[in-house]
Amino acid sequence: MRRLIALVLAAGCASAGQPPGGPERHVPPEIVSVLPDSGQTNATVKYAQFQFDEVVSDRPSGSGTTLDQLFLISPRTGAPEVSWHRSRITVRPHGGFRPNTAYRITMLPGLADLRGNVRKDTRTILFSTGPTFPRFSIPGRVFDWAAQRPAVGAYVEGVARRDTTLIYLAAADSTGEFDLGPLDTGTYLVRAIVDQNANRKLDRNEKWDTVTVNVSTTRPAIELLAIERDSVPPAFDNIVVADSVTLRVSFDKALDPNLTLNPSLFRLQRADSTALAIVRVQPLSFVQQAQQARVADSTRRADSLRAASGIPTARPAPGTIPTVTPPPARPHVPPPDRAVVITLAPANPLVVGQDYRISAHGIRNLLGNAQDITRTFTVPKPAPPDTTRKPPADSTRRPPVVKRPPR
Repeated sequence: MRRLIALVLAAGCASAGQPPGGPERHVPPEIVSVLPDSGQTNATVKYAQFQFDEVVSDRPSGSGTTLDQLFLISPRTGAPEVSWHRSRITVRPHGGFRPNTAYRITMLPGLADLRGNVRKDTRTILFSTGPTFPRFSIPGRVFDWAAQRPAVGAYVEGVARRDTTLIYLAAADSTGEFDLGPLDTGTYLVRAIVDQNANRKLDRNEKWDTVTVNVSTTRPAIELLAIERDSVPPAFDNIVVADSVTLRVSFDKALDPNLTLNPSLFRLQRADSTALAIVRVQPLSFVQQAQQARVADSTRRADSLRAASGIPTARPAPGTIPTVTPPPARPHVPPPDRAVVITLAPANPLVVGQDYRISAHGIRNLLGNAQDITRTFTVPKPAPPDTTRKPPADSTRRPPVVKRPPR
């Protein structure tokens, strides 16, 4: 008996071979089938199904992300119901699919397998529980307005005026683009949120924008400019004395782009309440653009003089084709200003070491709210020269001649 047991164990050890599960996998799970088929009409389904080629994790990649946060069901009638079945995930809207309704279900990036390989692309299926699809949609792009770049992954929702119980959903791709629908004709309120915590709600300090869209005979393309917007009016953030007649005043939030800046919005006084005349108020961006234009003009003149003098310019090596990377998309509207430049009359310059009080009224935020604000500042003394650093050597001077004694 003992010998028989030893032979069985030896045979088992000799045939162990490859460990269970095969070689380690380094690619994310692939979708092998979806139900219902994308484009199907008159679909009678209790749930939509995504079938994968391996077991997937029920905990998506990303801190705090849950499985139901990876799926968008449009139109939405509540939180989606998402179920995990090892290599299969089923999805359905709260209360089930409604009759005669077109649905778009989007699986967002973040699904992983048990080895941590994460899917980074988006998959969408479109089907209808009725005989047709609505003819329209709302394409668009979401931008981070202040940063002037696409808002990747922004959450987009649209509500029809005629039926506010249905909320249509979409997510911006890597270029900020989205397509909301399919939709019937009507008026829709579209909102985009840079949803930092993926809870699909607008929270404090999150960037957002809304626009009203009328869908009638075409697919109206829109642009959403997401930025922080709150009801608190602007306040002074910093005051910098650029020179004796120039102040750079910054605020703690973006200003209304439709605000017309003029000297009447500000008041500058000495410590004895004597007012100083303000001759001009300009957005900081305008002043910076003017400075950049002057630099560019100087560069063009220098290039023209160099060409006229016959001095050769650097050219690419023969046979080489320079690669040109297209710039990322930018919004058609420049970012809102957060600072202004105030110019005083030369007859009443600022005095070093003295205190001044600046006041402003009618300075609106992006929601149109304003309040009277006041701040006191002191004109600083110029920094003393650094005597510890040696001046640079004069390269135009010839080195001294060292006399050597005769041999």
